[in-house]
Amino acid sequence: MNTPVTEPHTPAPDELTGTGTLVLHPGPARPQAARALQDVLDIGDPYPVVAAARRLCDGPLEHALADVAARGLLHEPTGRRVPLQELPSRVLAHLIASHGLTGVQTEALHFALRCTFAFPGIVGTPDAPFALKTVLPDGFQPAATPAEIAVSQAAAGPDGLNTHYMISQMKGGMSADFGIGCPLMCAYCYRREGDTVDGYLGSWEPTGFLSAEEVVQRLLAHPWFTPHVTPIGLHMSTSEAFLPKLWPRTWDALQQLDALGLTNRVSCITKYTLTDAQIEQLESLANINLDVNVCYAAMPEAIEPPNRRRRIDFLRRILASDKINTLAYYRPIADGINTTDAHLRHVWETFKEAGARTVVLGGLKFGDDHVHSFMSYGLPLPQGSFTPGKKLLPAATEQRIMHVFDQVYADTPAERRPAVLKRSSCGRVVERGSHIPDYNGHYDLPLTNCRLRCPQAQHQVCATATLPDETTVRQLLARIGRPDARADITLATVVVHAPLTQFERTFLRQNLLHPVHTARQAADLIAGRLR
Repeated sequence: MNTPVTEPHTPAPDELTGTGTLVLHPGPARPQAARALQDVLDIGDPYPVVAAARRLCDGPLEHALADVAARGLLHEPTGRRVPLQELPSRVLAHLIASHGLTGVQTEALHFALRCTFAFPGIVGTPDAPFALKTVLPDGFQPAATPAEIAVSQAAAGPDGLNTHYMISQMKGGMSADFGIGCPLMCAYCYRREGDTVDGYLGSWEPTGFLSAEEVVQRLLAHPWFTPHVTPIGLHMSTSEAFLPKLWPRTWDALQQLDALGLTNRVSCITKYTLTDAQIEQLESLANINLDVNVCYAAMPEAIEPPNRRRRIDFLRRILASDKINTLAYYRPIADGINTTDAHLRHVWETFKEAGARTVVLGGLKFGDDHVHSFMSYGLPLPQGSFTPGKKLLPAATEQRIMHVFDQVYADTPAERRPAVLKRSSCGRVVERGSHIPDYNGHYDLPLTNCRLRCPQAQHQVCATATLPDETTVRQLLARIGRPDARADITLATVVVHAPLTQFERTFLRQNLLHPVHTARQAADLIAGRLR
């Protein structure tokens, strides 16, 4: 027997505020409008909210919303949701031009489309996406208070790893970790015993497991996590997301994030492999903005044991997917170990044969403990002067790498050659399609960070990035305990007149999609440009 289909309830204007066309515009009625529109929200189908919003307006704004529904503009051709952060470039820009929307109408349309997204956790509503909630969702029990989590974050290690809470603000994003330990035994690993305060603690096997449900709950409770905005890394620097022992938890977490309707960027960095069936599982995700970063730099197996041939095969197979953003991670590059001309040519030929679209270069972190470890195993030492906690990739080596790149791709038209970037955040937005600026704000130093093969489209996106608004800046400063700090918003950077740790600054950059500096850093930046 067929089950009757019932249309979702769409509130009439008088059910909201009785103000008709003004209900979608800023004002005291907006929070009420947001709640009413979200009452009809279905994470699997955002268009009932669009239908409800249409009943609250007329003229060009109503026609624009009708266009959204008729053309399915909130979804990509693959069926994935268009991420919230990409709405301005991928949806709004077209509607503004085709319907002649005014600034006020555009802002109201953007608000209505934000109402088609869920905002789980302790941060964000459609009318205040960057603010801490005043009322938590029904049934949500945070793992700790924001103050307790902030104290825990402040006690994290020098690279941001928070082994007490297992959710850590790091340079590449917010790392969600299930346990610590990795059996791959790469000799240069900076999590090995003795290399950090919270290393592998004598065990290469993953230990201290949390369930995927608990990890997601801790993520949603973190005051620095913004739904649809904060980049997430699974096991960003504690283990390997695709290990057979961890894959079930990784997949469970991905499904939970997807079921929440989140469109955050989620990254998995890997030296391991997946089967075709596991790749198909990843392709089934409908909301999250997943990228898989496959590491390959022709490192000798005595130093990097994971099987090279299987990784190359995995890179080729996953690059064939049109539903997964895949980056070729050309890292770690270590002078004197994997930088002969033969090494460089082999890597570029491998990436060319696999069909790599986006390549991220990266050097090696190397400390005193690594020197002792390498010598004890009889391994050759990399060349160069290393700074603790910093990756080293000398300019001369970078130039040689790009020279060989030009040779290998000499028969390939320039527009069909892969993008080559220095930074992971640059690579991720380029691979995604250059819809937002580099989310780590690296374009404050273009001569340093933008000199390889960043596409012109991405240069343009970064150069014309939208200036942050004061309300958002204030909401974000409150979330890191600086509610009264003075901030100057400029075209070049947001200058915060207060001390900031590197991870507080990263948090601000990733939410604002704009460079952020302290007053001293801004002065140094300007001085450097005047030299």
